[in-house]
Amino acid sequence: MESTSLQARTPTHAAQLRIPSCVFEGLFVRGMQPHAALAKALALEGYDPRCPEVDYPIQVWKRCVAQARYLAYGTLSDDEAYRALGRQLSEGFAKTPLGRIAAVGLPMMGPTRALERLPRYLGMMGRSEVQVQTVSLGERARRVSIADVHNPPELFVGALEVVLEYSHAQPIIHVDDRSPQGFRLLVRW
Repeated sequence: MESTSLQARTPTHAAQLRIPSCVFEGLFVRGMQPHAALAKALALEGYDPRCPEVDYPIQVWKRCVAQARYLAYGTLSDDEAYRALGRQLSEGFAKTPLGRIAAVGLPMMGPTRALERLPRYLGMMGRSEVQVQTVSLGERARRVSIADVHNPPELFVGALEVVLEYSHAQPIIHVDDRSPQGFRLLVRW
């Protein structure tokens, strides 16, 4: 007799998504260097940097990012706070062993090729399911559509700013559109 229900054996797609430990390390250890209150809150949400797991459910990621937003940037608007967290994520991830591999080529490839590699970078961060579409709007402008329902667009804005700065660009990025399926960014440099 089988005791596991069908529902328990067939998790939703979101329940299957896992974020590698190096992404947590990039933001919460190398990027932010959290104070004691944030470190405690992260541990309560399921991430303890003193004894990291291989990867974590995306729900743990979302809860930890929300804690960081409020405990580290409580006086900022959501847009400003998530943008700052996105910047710290890219800067910190570039200091991890896996992130160094991705970051080393950015200065040589330039912003156009860096944007073309965005799906690959997301894959390195455990998000290979995220669909990215890029439309050229001229030599130094792109419209980037990202199908991600788990992160605020401003987190991507901040992270992408750092990626483009590493590729020797001075980016200006705006959230162009939001929908339940994702968002669209206007990227210029």
